[in-house]
Amino acid sequence: MKYLKSMLIVFIGLYSPSLFSQAQTITMEQFLGQLKKVHPLFESERLTVQLEEERQKSYLGDEDWHITSGPYYTRTNPLPATSFSPESINQISLGAVAQKAFWKTGGRLSFSWSSDFTDQAGLQDFEIQLDPLVPPIVFDVGTSKHYQNQLAVRYVQPLLKNRNGFLDRLEYDLKEFDIDFAEAQSLENQEDFLAGLAGKFLDWVLLTEQKQIIQDRLKLSEEELARTNKKREAYLVDEVDVIRAGDAVRIAKRNQMLIESRWKALQAELAVLTLNNELYHLNPEFNLYELQQLPTLEEAGAQLRRVSRQIKTLNVRLDAFKYARKGFEEALKPSLSLVTQVDFKNLDAGFGESLKMDKLDTYVGLEFSVRLKDRTAQSQIIKNDIFQTQMKKQILDLDLTLTSALTNVYIQIDELKEVLRLDVEQIESARERTQEELRLYNRGRGELTFVIQSQDSEENAKLTYAGDALTYQKFIVRYRALMDELL
Repeated sequence: MKYLKSMLIVFIGLYSPSLFSQAQTITMEQFLGQLKKVHPLFESERLTVQLEEERQKSYLGDEDWHITSGPYYTRTNPLPATSFSPESINQISLGAVAQKAFWKTGGRLSFSWSSDFTDQAGLQDFEIQLDPLVPPIVFDVGTSKHYQNQLAVRYVQPLLKNRNGFLDRLEYDLKEFDIDFAEAQSLENQEDFLAGLAGKFLDWVLLTEQKQIIQDRLKLSEEELARTNKKREAYLVDEVDVIRAGDAVRIAKRNQMLIESRWKALQAELAVLTLNNELYHLNPEFNLYELQQLPTLEEAGAQLRRVSRQIKTLNVRLDAFKYARKGFEEALKPSLSLVTQVDFKNLDAGFGESLKMDKLDTYVGLEFSVRLKDRTAQSQIIKNDIFQTQMKKQILDLDLTLTSALTNVYIQIDELKEVLRLDVEQIESARERTQEELRLYNRGRGELTFVIQSQDSEENAKLTYAGDALTYQKFIVRYRALMDELL
């Protein structure tokens, strides 16, 4: 049992460091991926698109059945123009209308039903006395109380304006462009946000690299201080060299503390942004000095014009104006509609009999109307054409702006490769100089001041190399953002 425990301890000791080190790092892709999952900006942008989709769906209500109904009561006192006129008319009515628009055809179908009760007070039969010896002739003016029920079916089909329901669904169709615009704009906002946070991640990477460089410098200073103390004890150097070596250690520790504080502050900021407390225990994993292979500037420019979301948003607006123009052209057409209607009705003194509605009326006709000089629609068309021309100019302007920005970034990326190569040479030169100054000092032919200066130069060369590498990587992020590659 003790043997198994011992083997387990050895196994953990051998393998857990590598597992632990893996768990202690986070790549930029992992960082940005987690950011997209938890940061409220991304959910907010997705809701923006969803909101536009719901706004479009709200127009579907125009195609639903619309039902209106209501009872009413009227009382009239007609003027006694003839002997047949009643003293008053009381009427109680109940009616309902259901109508529906069909976007596929532009037609309108409606069903209407009405039920009336009429009471004509003071209505009397009319008598004519032709012969005193003969009873008078009585003319029945009808019942004073009666019920009437009527059901009507009406369908109107446009033949010119709004044929196939173009005008009916115009607002709904135009909302599709708003959805496309909102989606492209939402993705662009997310990409801009990711680009900014990718830059902060790279700042964290730089601080991590600077920490290592300064740690190495501190180690050299401490080793040099130890050697100088031994030489002083052997009376090989003066006390001033010990002081100089101690100053170098203190300066290195100070720089280390400053970098450490900045490193922790940025780590905490990124942990809050990602809602991830585990980030307090992680280090960034990123090759700061890795160079990227990019396509040629001409290829990148052609790709930018193809995939740019910013250009897409303006093209969506342009397409929306083109589609809206068709609506204004449709509105200019004269209105010609085929109208058909069938009425089923009946009138009777009894309510039950009036429900039979066996009397039939039929109507078929054409209705034509035209607005002469529809200046409203004509003005809308002219205004629309101006908007289209303006939008095309804005697209050209944006194309030039993006291309110039891409050219700027691309050239700086390309030139920085040469700068980084020179930085490497400078580091190598500073390292050789340090070795030579140290060799001369150990032989008693040099001064410690020159050794410290040379070590500082080597450290500064490494810091410069890291700073230039950061600039290069940030330009790569800007390039990817311009090319819409971060998402």
